[in-house]
Amino acid sequence: MFKRIFIRIGPNSQKLTRNEIVSFFQKEGRIRFDELENSKANFNRDFDEEAFIKFIELSNITPAIDHKFLLENLDCMLENGKLTNAGVLFFAKSTEFLLLQAKVVCVLYKGTEKLNILDKKDFYGNIIQNIEDAIMFVKRHTNIEYKIENLRREEIPEIPDIALREAIINAVFHRDYFEKGANVMIEIFDDRVEISNPGGLPYGLDAKEFGTKSVVRNPVIASLLNRADYIEQIGTGINRIKNSVKEHGQGNVEFYYNNFFIVTFTRTKKVGKKLGVRLGVKLGENEIKILKLMKDNEYITTKELSKHIRISTTAVDNNISKLKKKGILKRIGPAKGGHWKIK
Repeated sequence: MFKRIFIRIGPNSQKLTRNEIVSFFQKEGRIRFDELENSKANFNRDFDEEAFIKFIELSNITPAIDHKFLLENLDCMLENGKLTNAGVLFFAKSTEFLLLQAKVVCVLYKGTEKLNILDKKDFYGNIIQNIEDAIMFVKRHTNIEYKIENLRREEIPEIPDIALREAIINAVFHRDYFEKGANVMIEIFDDRVEISNPGGLPYGLDAKEFGTKSVVRNPVIASLLNRADYIEQIGTGINRIKNSVKEHGQGNVEFYYNNFFIVTFTRTKKVGKKLGVRLGVKLGENEIKILKLMKDNEYITTKELSKHIRISTTAVDNNISKLKKKGILKRIGPAKGGHWKIK
């Protein structure tokens, strides 16, 4: 049994690492994770008909074609009727017990370090559903600025939609699925959002070529996402992220790659905190939440505020009194029929 593999470089022999061995066989076309049979999957038990129908609709494929014939031609099923790993990623009801490394983990932290978790979700669905769920998780836990011009309200997210979507899609289809000990992670901190996946730059892609050329680690996955219109041209994702953030004009984006590939978006300051700094006052957490809700809906009631923030109506009234004393908040009109105005 061979315990080591070496490669000849001139007069010397160099021992290959585990990642280099996998990358070598991938480069030679001898082994592709997404093309391999998934021995755990049972078609009759695990195949998700709804996910398949959604995929062929996104891909503009006629539903009249025999499903198993189509799955074989998409490299999602082998001649023996077994699903490939790509077939499981796209069309399994759940990947939880079939591909543990396919899980996408989303975490919201309090502060700037990995100490206090405020919210956490593990997504085990098909790859397209995981992408959408991860995007919604980030959007739900980051801020939106409202800009009103010509009586129309424009919503401006902290992280531009194109950049966020591209970064999450890249993470799930470029990751090294041979690495079973790590998952795609989307982590939200007070000052940044980090999207990471195991597997740095694919073998054959030089660091100097990063952002200009692309080597596909998982060609079947890339092909299926391209058919479903989730990726446009392979190799354009990094520039799309950079350009989108630059046009957005808020925050920055940084890229790091070694054994992991990490995209980091810096976050803009929260509306309430910016307001407090500008007025020279300190705002409490509930005061900030109240201001945000009133900014979205100037007619919001005390009961509605209580329900959203999950504090008593008495506590809401106390916070509103504080905001009035600080000169930040004013009531326009009567208790019924009036509205709030943030100065």
